[in-house]
Amino acid sequence: MSQPEAFGRYRVIRRLGSGSFATVWLAQDDLLNYPVAIKVLAENWAHQMDIQHRFLEEARILRQTDSTWLVAVHDVDVLPDGRPYMVMTYADQGSVADLVQRGQLPLDEALRLLTEIGQGITVLHNHGTIHRDIKPSNVLLQSSPVGQRVLVADLGFAKSIDEASGFTAAAGTPGYMSPEQSIPGGDLDVRSDVYSLGAVAYELITGRPPSRPPVRTAPGRIRPGLPPALDELILSALSVDRESRPADAKTFTDRVRAIRMAPDLPRAEQWWRRYRMPWHRVGALVASCALVLAGTTAAAGHPGAELTTVHSRTHGLRLGVPSAWTEEIHTDLEALVAGDGGRVAAGLLVATDADAWRSTDRSAYGVYAAVLQEPLSPERLADAAPCSGAPNERGFGDARWRGTVWEWPECGVGAFTSASVRAPDTDTSVYLEIRQPDYRPGLVNEIIGALRSG
Repeated sequence: MSQPEAFGRYRVIRRLGSGSFATVWLAQDDLLNYPVAIKVLAENWAHQMDIQHRFLEEARILRQTDSTWLVAVHDVDVLPDGRPYMVMTYADQGSVADLVQRGQLPLDEALRLLTEIGQGITVLHNHGTIHRDIKPSNVLLQSSPVGQRVLVADLGFAKSIDEASGFTAAAGTPGYMSPEQSIPGGDLDVRSDVYSLGAVAYELITGRPPSRPPVRTAPGRIRPGLPPALDELILSALSVDRESRPADAKTFTDRVRAIRMAPDLPRAEQWWRRYRMPWHRVGALVASCALVLAGTTAAAGHPGAELTTVHSRTHGLRLGVPSAWTEEIHTDLEALVAGDGGRVAAGLLVATDADAWRSTDRSAYGVYAAVLQEPLSPERLADAAPCSGAPNERGFGDARWRGTVWEWPECGVGAFTSASVRAPDTDTSVYLEIRQPDYRPGLVNEIIGALRSG
């Protein structure tokens, strides 16, 4: 759907994301001067009463539980076309999935997150509810006076424990849902959520989700040096036989907390290990590029996407690129729009895989930038992108740049963005391409905001 101006008194700022059933928008409550997230039922489900019921049931559960560890619902209303929407807590620091995409987390941080996620699920279980779709992207992160706070979200598949024998359809996300969830009509209980907690734990610890069940590779085989008790706990949670799993989310969480508090737990990792890079790939570029790790800053709203500054003297460009993407640097790549009158010079690419940047599977993530000799037509920029469908078009403006951004939320295995921006009162224009694993327009804004030319 196109961006609306407002939902009731809530002024819409930008889209945060979308799924099969709903779209989430960032909005401002001007009356209370406070940002909120607004979740709106998708237009194609407007007349499906069972989907509307599920949507409103999610709001009721979150409102009734009203927990520190769950996203809060502040208000519910209905649009003129009959679609319901809920006004929720805005998680300004992205999701746990963002953290995992950055790279391996320090063990203590991973266990802290897992403990807080478990506390959120424990609250749901105490209120007689099974979540049924626990995964990193459904766990949000919010700033708080004492640091980062976990908020369990997206209860679209949640059901009452009392109705556990009456589920008529499979629900959940492959890779995170328990084996019994894939069987329509299966008899579920809270141990289905324990399996999902085990899958999230596996990914937080190792950086990748577990294999299909039965899971036989212990996290310690992927990340040596883990406490044996942690391997045992995660593998037991991922057991196909639910009788072998911890009894509930509280039991699982208590064991995670005990492991984290053990005096012999490996502590903080050295910064150079956490942010290490394959230096042999960039060594030949020292003459033309300077990679400045000291310029790393936390990207506002996306703690999982710290920006590393890459400075190319050849191109007169300085890029801010998420640290996880700075594996390779290419200094002489032609832009997608290079054929448009020859008005784009070869540019600078910083990506996970320079060779795969133009591949059909589009599996590389990164940032490309080139200085424009003169502004390009919006039609040419939009037409050049290797993505199907019409893009989301929006303006961009900050103290340094003005321009237009075209975004394809789904393009191959991730999202693709092209942009043309110009510095006010100058002739300097820059063309950018940004590939990311998922659709995060806020991160795009931060990358453009970090751009420097000259």
